[in-house]
Amino acid sequence: METRPFGKTGVSMPILSLGCQRLVDEEGCSEAQAVEILHTALERGIRYFDTAWVYSRGQSEERVGLVARERRDEMWIATKVWDPTAEGAKRQLEDSLRRLQTDHLDEWRMHNVMSFARLDAMTGPGGALETMIAAKEQGVVRHISISGHTDPQIQIEALRRYDFSTVLCAVSVLDHFIYSFVEEFLPVAKEKNVGVIGMKIFAYKRLGQVADRALRYALGLPLTTVIVGCSKMSELEADLAVAESFTPMSGPERLAFFQEMLPLVKPENMPWKANDWNHPTGWAQR
Repeated sequence: METRPFGKTGVSMPILSLGCQRLVDEEGCSEAQAVEILHTALERGIRYFDTAWVYSRGQSEERVGLVARERRDEMWIATKVWDPTAEGAKRQLEDSLRRLQTDHLDEWRMHNVMSFARLDAMTGPGGALETMIAAKEQGVVRHISISGHTDPQIQIEALRRYDFSTVLCAVSVLDHFIYSFVEEFLPVAKEKNVGVIGMKIFAYKRLGQVADRALRYALGLPLTTVIVGCSKMSELEADLAVAESFTPMSGPERLAFFQEMLPLVKPENMPWKANDWNHPTGWAQR
C-alpha cells in the first residue's frame, strides 16, 4: 500500500486507515469479529486506528485495547476528547488510557469542533487544550489534533491558535460541494505542514453503492490517509482491495463522478453540515 508523509509528525502513513467507531455491538459487530478485523488490518499494512472516548460508551476503545495490549508497537492510536473543559478532559484521558490498555496515545484529538463557540471553550482558559498540552509535556500524548465536520474556517482558525500536528476532516465526494475542506482547508494545512486525515468517505453508508469510487476519489486528494469504518470483514477486504491497487481518478472520471453525485448533496444526506444533525432540514449557517 502507498504511504505518504504525515505532516510534521516525522512519520509516513499508509493511505488507508481504520475508523473503529463501528467495531461495536450496536453495529452488529461482536467482540470476536472486532478483534479479527483489527488483526487483519494490521497484517495487511494498516497502522492508523481512530476511535473516541464517546463511541458506544467506550466499547470502541475497549475493543481496540484488546489488540493494543498485544500489538501496541505496531499501532498508531488516535482517540478523541469530547469534554471541552480541562478537568473533564483529564477524566476522559484516564478512561481512554484504561480502555485502550496503553500508557500513551500517539494522537489525542478535540472531537467534532463544529462551532467557534466550541473552539473558544476548548482552547480558552480552563479548556481541554490545557490538559492536552500538559499530557503532551508529560509524554502521555505524543501529538495533539483536532477534528471538524462542518465548517473548514473553524479548523483554519484553530491552526492560528495552536500548532496542531494533525487534523481530521470530512472529505467525501459530497463534501466537495458545500463548505469544502478540500478547497478551503487543505491548502492551509499544506502551508503549515499539518498532517490531514480524511473521514466521512462513505457518508454514513449513503455512498455504499459507489463505495469503490468514493474511496478512490478520497485517496486521490492531497492528504495523508483516510479512515474507513467497517463492522464486517467483507467491508474491510473491499476497502483494502481499492487501496492496495489504488490509481487516481482521471479528470473525466472525476467529473463524471461529480455529476452523478451532485443530486445527493442535500442536508439529509450530510447531517454533519446541516443546521441540526438530528433534524437536518437546511445547511449550517456560517
